[in-house]
Amino acid sequence: MVATLPHFGYWFCSIAFQWLIAQETGNDPIALGVLYFFMLVPMLLLSIPAGVLADRIDRRSILAGCQLATVTIGLIMAILLWRGEPEVWIVMTCALAVGAVNSIANPSSAALVANSVPAKDLSSAVPLQVIGMNVARMLGPAFAGAVIFFGGTAGSLLLYAGMGATGLLVLATVPRLHTPHLAAHASSFLIQVREGMRHTRESPPSALALLIVGVSSLFGASYLAQLPVLAANSSDSTAAFMFLTSAGGFGALISVILVATRSVGRPSTTSAAVMLLVMGAVVTMLGHGPSLAMEMVLVAIAGGLQFGIMTTCNRVIQQVVSDTHRGRVMSLFTMTWGGFLPLGGLWLGILISVAGLPIAFVVNGVIAMSFAALILRPGVQRSGEPALQR
Repeated sequence: MVATLPHFGYWFCSIAFQWLIAQETGNDPIALGVLYFFMLVPMLLLSIPAGVLADRIDRRSILAGCQLATVTIGLIMAILLWRGEPEVWIVMTCALAVGAVNSIANPSSAALVANSVPAKDLSSAVPLQVIGMNVARMLGPAFAGAVIFFGGTAGSLLLYAGMGATGLLVLATVPRLHTPHLAAHASSFLIQVREGMRHTRESPPSALALLIVGVSSLFGASYLAQLPVLAANSSDSTAAFMFLTSAGGFGALISVILVATRSVGRPSTTSAAVMLLVMGAVVTMLGHGPSLAMEMVLVAIAGGLQFGIMTTCNRVIQQVVSDTHRGRVMSLFTMTWGGFLPLGGLWLGILISVAGLPIAFVVNGVIAMSFAALILRPGVQRSGEPALQR
């Protein structure tokens, strides 16, 4: 619940920003790519420092501060909208602030689950946490669309602030079943970062899991930055964008539920690599302008595969790393997932402008499939042992 509410609110903010930029720029792919870049590039820059912070101080204190920042940003943006349509640069600046708050919160949120459940339940708790996030991803855009239609973008951003306030109340109820092992304050920042990276390399297959997540973000999930363009390419309806966003959330939810109900064996990235291979094939078809119904099916499949990859790799990493390094390792996960998305979105927007929609998506799909094929070749170590058994 503590992770679900902020993510639910995030979609009210994200959809409102995308709607404003799409209306102001006429669905310009580069402008939408820049917005996506601004919202997610803080994950690339701040995730590792946030991971060090999550291993040094109480993770719930970090999340509480981020929820307060969420309330502040939502209220400020709503006031600006009431005073008139803000300029594009103002929307971009607020998007950057939202991204910074999320980047600081994500490693603590991902690691907090390990401090709230018994160790034997960790492999089940991670998918349940992601299921909650994907319920928010599926329902958030639908509710945001309705709020924007009936109450305007200011109402959507007020709800974003409200979810932050509610998250503060829920955070106070999170139990602590065991105390996190906080990193020594005497260690320098760079030493702690190096220790986190070393621990990742020495805990196979966590490094491979991070690579799979990074490639899926750069060349697979980057289509998310161009959903308004795909919607306009498939339908003249102004609701097409909301339909595609909700379809992606629905596919993600189904995928995470399937991953959560699978029996948990030895930590392995094989299934994630297979999903990346299929995702690459789906991405090659996204830009060819099918009907809205077919595009919704493709986006649902792509969304399912994206979050299936994320959930599988998240669970593998959480199983094989120790809690003393969990915040730092999960910051690398956050960086490869969310931090690479803005780079991929900006790259895809430029590629669409240069080569056209169909070719751009084919290029991304082929790159994703090629990497997955390399991972799946014989001789690659795709599995490991849980941390408790080493």
